[in-house]
Amino acid sequence: MNMRYLMLGLLAAVALGEAHAANRPAGYVTICTEGKTCSVSASTNVAFGRADKFFYKVLTGSFVCNEATFGGKTAGGVNECSVPSGTSSSSSAPSSSSSSSSSSSTTSSSSSSTSSTGGLGYYPGCQMPTATETVQSTATIIVPAGTVFDGGNKRYNLSGGSQAEGQPAVFDVQEGATLKNVIIGTLAADGIHCLGNCTLDHVWWEDIGEDAATALGAAGTVMSINCGAAYKGSDKTFQHNGRGELRISNFYAANAGKLYRSCGDCTGNGGPRKVTINNVITRDVPTIVGINSNFGDVATIRNLTLNNSSNSKTKICQVYKGVVKGSGSTSALGVEFNTPNCNVSQSDVTLIAPSAINTSACAGSCPQP
Repeated sequence: MNMRYLMLGLLAAVALGEAHAANRPAGYVTICTEGKTCSVSASTNVAFGRADKFFYKVLTGSFVCNEATFGGKTAGGVNECSVPSGTSSSSSAPSSSSSSSSSSSTTSSSSSSTSSTGGLGYYPGCQMPTATETVQSTATIIVPAGTVFDGGNKRYNLSGGSQAEGQPAVFDVQEGATLKNVIIGTLAADGIHCLGNCTLDHVWWEDIGEDAATALGAAGTVMSINCGAAYKGSDKTFQHNGRGELRISNFYAANAGKLYRSCGDCTGNGGPRKVTINNVITRDVPTIVGINSNFGDVATIRNLTLNNSSNSKTKICQVYKGVVKGSGSTSALGVEFNTPNCNVSQSDVTLIAPSAINTSACAGSCPQP
């Protein structure tokens, strides 16, 4: 009987340890639980959450481990604050005010990391895996409506990969379908086409090609991109030619002209279009979003980190005047903060030196790295 109880106790301890581990990302250690005050000695990428769902912030010094600091929480239990293993940290008793935070107004989003595969940056917890094999397609792969295509972390190539217009897509994702665990290779053609409501989950682009992905759905549809990265694109990463909304979260983009562009001169162009960006890191991407204010486009940006390789400026929300194809050229109207079209404030952006945002749009009050 004693041995039986001992074995049951050991099994319970193992189960408890596995549940606890799920409350922090792989390679992280918990420094305090929800409601307590934690401290890190230097700028540190801190995760807040539970059950494998996390919000990330780059924080320095003392902060409260709560929703107010991180901009959200995972329901269903006590959230935890965790940091990469080996980070110097401490914690103290729960704060007297659950809504206070010494860092939330000036530190947003997560720091960039460097992948052990090819030296490529990635969003924490969303590192590009090593491809299990390479698939050379001869035609666009159709993901039928309402289905899930799990690529098993295979690399998919098609053709081309330049900025030339009119290339086919590697994948056409139809209404209500999900594409996940896919790597788009250097023969990226026109990436992925989303034809309605669709989800791209754990998708990485080794080369952006003409565009990484294009939203083509009608008004009311949502294209969701969660956990991934895109590299090497001289123009747009995500193109919005349809209507509806495009949501980008837990994503890393590097060496591209823009992260998102609402089409400037499409056939039958119009709006409104919406883009929501949350928990995104960019490196050497000169423009985060480009939208058409005359068509009623709205960009909402939260938890954005800029980690440029030089002192280059980054335009956070660039506003344009869009046109219908054949009726002239689109024109840039300026960079905006806290306007009906650009729902973003300076505190939504974290700068990692030597990054700097477009100071001409900040009226001399840009946050400093």
